[in-house]
Amino acid sequence: MTDVSPARAHQLIDRLARLLRDEIAAIGQGQLARVEELFPLKSELLGEIATALGQPEKIFLASEPGSEKLREKLDELRGLIRADLALLQRMTQATGDIAREIDRIRDRQSLRGLYGRDGSTANEAVTPSQRFDQSI
Repeated sequence: MTDVSPARAHQLIDRLARLLRDEIAAIGQGQLARVEELFPLKSELLGEIATALGQPEKIFLASEPGSEKLREKLDELRGLIRADLALLQRMTQATGDIAREIDRIRDRQSLRGLYGRDGSTANEAVTPSQRFDQSI
């Protein structure tokens, strides 16, 4: 754990905030390659922040100049992290939904579905036939 000056903490937080804004914008524009490109940078920066801010109580002393501004930046950063997380979770959910739908379609159209091994129509119906009680 190292001691970090408020100026260094501001710099690190600003860099992460910029990176998160870039990632949020890339997600919004559908630039998933950019999101993938930013991931290692984000991981590296988060590690750097964890190391630098290992003793946050030394940064947040009320008597130190800039500590209130640093708290504001951290609050803003928290909001960006939450927004980024929400978008990434929605992307993950959508990707999972698409993968399940593709699997469902593939299963239906595969050897277990409509067509036999030779490409001909399967002998048994995919959906069971329905019988109606006509005895009333």
